[in-house]
Amino acid sequence: MWVHRLGLGGWERLLGLQWMLITTTGRRTGRPHRVMVDVLGYDAATDTYHVEAAYGRRADWYRNIQAHPIFHVQVGRHRFAARATPLSPDQGGELMVRFFRRRPTYTKAVLRMVGVRVRTEEELKQLGRSLLLLAVSPVDRAL
Repeated sequence: MWVHRLGLGGWERLLGLQWMLITTTGRRTGRPHRVMVDVLGYDAATDTYHVEAAYGRRADWYRNIQAHPIFHVQVGRHRFAARATPLSPDQGGELMVRFFRRRPTYTKAVLRMVGVRVRTEEELKQLGRSLLLLAVSPVDRAL
């Protein structure tokens, strides 16, 4: 995380990955809180990133953005104020399948770490339908 804060983010692309540093305002403390999440997809036409809240609606950073919807993002050297919108279950399922097709080994490893095993793309799609997946867009394009 400190590498991204220094403005040196983006090195993970050498591994074929992309991470997002999210800085939220604490819902109780008002202090900044930071978390790193995997970027599961990016739509260049709308400058929208797709991420997952690993603990769903219980994730502290997600609860913080419910209280303070505008937050700060850094992806590589790109920094911007953002807003997040939940994807529909169908969009989430399709996103998981696309991510798996691009990064099958990484996807399987991450799922194994959390005790999830999927054998088919249909099972992966069902998993994606049950997760909290978000579209993160710059504020000026999200309004």
